[in-house]
Amino acid sequence: MPDTLHYARPSVLLPEQSRPRPAAGEAMPGSGVVVGTDGSYLGDRAVAWAARHACLLGDVLHVYQSTGARAGAVAHGVNQVVHEYPALPVERHFIDAADPLEALVEAGAAARLVVVGARGRNHPGLGLGHLVRPLAARAQCPVAVVKGHPDAIRGRHATVSVAIGRVTDEAPLALAVEMAAREDATLRVVHAATALGDDIVAWALARAASLHPDLRVDVDARRCLPHEFVAGIHDTDLLVVGRGGTRGQGGTGRVTNEALFHAPCPVVVAPV
Repeated sequence: MPDTLHYARPSVLLPEQSRPRPAAGEAMPGSGVVVGTDGSYLGDRAVAWAARHACLLGDVLHVYQSTGARAGAVAHGVNQVVHEYPALPVERHFIDAADPLEALVEAGAAARLVVVGARGRNHPGLGLGHLVRPLAARAQCPVAVVKGHPDAIRGRHATVSVAIGRVTDEAPLALAVEMAAREDATLRVVHAATALGDDIVAWALARAASLHPDLRVDVDARRCLPHEFVAGIHDTDLLVVGRGGTRGQGGTGRVTNEALFHAPCPVVVAPV
């Protein structure tokens, strides 16, 4: 078990009975928002992004770092969050391992959401850090990968997009509906195929309306290969995708991989 440091003051801790209870069909069960950081630029952005969503959920923020990470750099990012969200309960967890993957997977078994930056200090260039796809493939809760344009990371577009490829994409759709409703954002249903499926779009709209009747919804349907739509994503704060995947792809599918590598906004991978 990681060592833990509690930042929350007793006066602001949320008692279990006061935390929001999952509604029927809740897409994000569990408790707490977990974020892994090494004090890098995207690590700090991940902590800030996770803190905002923990506040929206009315839940605790759990910050995980390896003992080998730069303690001062991580503490700086956490202190900024504590200052910006003074009522947010924050706990820091120190992992005695160079690779935090197993600890984050374990923490995700009981969490509502696990958040990481797209890459850290050991992967400063383009691309993804080594734990991103394995974490997205193995976590039992949604995984948010923070990346892209600063306006998207800060949630300034008030739009949550979801990629829908078939009528079995219930998990990403339900998760996107929940996150859009919680942020009072528009839900954008994105459907891309060489032969567009009107029935798929109709299903997604009807299902979104049944989950949250007052939600604002628009549609972006385009004729192309499903993985090619990622380059056209714009003016959105978040892209929600399903896990997809087969063996040999790191446990995530082609559309998900394209989103993780190339989407100009944070990406949330819904679990199976």
